[in-house]
Amino acid sequence: MTNVSAFEVIKPGIHSLIQDLGRFGYQHLGITPGGPADLHAYLWANKILSNSSNMASIEIHYGLMTLKILVDTQMAICGAEFGVTINNKPAFNWQTHHVKSGDVIQYGGAKTGKCGYLAIVGGLQTEKIYQSRSTVIRDELSQVTSSPLYQGQLLPITTMRCAKTAGLQTEIAVPRHYIPNYATPLSLGLSPCYQWPLLTSKQQHQLLSNKYQISTQANRMGYQLIGDVITDLPTSLISEGIALGSVQLPANGLPIILLQDRQTIGGYPKAGVISALDCGKLSQRQQGSEITFRLDNPLVSRYKMQAFKRFFDF
Repeated sequence: MTNVSAFEVIKPGIHSLIQDLGRFGYQHLGITPGGPADLHAYLWANKILSNSSNMASIEIHYGLMTLKILVDTQMAICGAEFGVTINNKPAFNWQTHHVKSGDVIQYGGAKTGKCGYLAIVGGLQTEKIYQSRSTVIRDELSQVTSSPLYQGQLLPITTMRCAKTAGLQTEIAVPRHYIPNYATPLSLGLSPCYQWPLLTSKQQHQLLSNKYQISTQANRMGYQLIGDVITDLPTSLISEGIALGSVQLPANGLPIILLQDRQTIGGYPKAGVISALDCGKLSQRQQGSEITFRLDNPLVSRYKMQAFKRFFDF
């Protein structure tokens, strides 16, 4: 099975990465899982192309990316609204698009949301390290998996998948009721962890009643929130493994929510975790967006995630 270049990067945009589901089973070696910031949008982009759930796609943060198409194929656009155009004509979001060699795709700046996904039939066939093609810059595993897209880069797919899409013309859209509104205030469900009882009832109430905003310190590693400070927190604890969605409470009293590119261990006290689905919603919120916490039932959260996985078959 041979590869052929599908995209040429004309402008890489502000921060554009390759992501599949992630690099699991290596946190004990200090290797971060990575994976899509917004699992919901990433999986829909692959689903409407009939791709498997682990097909590598482009994750676009803040937009301003331009690509040239080098093969006739079909792709899907999902996630944040960037005012995407194909050959200077508007291209609908949350939908597949049949494109031809020589077409040019342009992304504007983010209007609503923060990151989008561009998937292609069969998935991108970039370098795979530790069973994943995901880009995690901080891990420095290889040039391809540790670097954002760059001008002149060629992104390959398999020739078999290229040939298979030659006759596909019908476009498929995500049903409207599955498309989220990234502009609304966000309430995050918090599943308390074993360190929750280390907080006083006053501190617990503060965390659950405060209205926070997303600070400028917000990226794929984590989101620092700003708002009323929680005082007299427990001191640092023995370092331990860090789960996706962990809500850390550092000495400054402002929560940090750890995401896909988080460090693998840490010693700050933790209130609990938010679900992978809520992590995706958070990743779509821009600086200044309002964030609150509510207590979540871990069993209900687990059921929702199991149903989500069944729906997307992963």
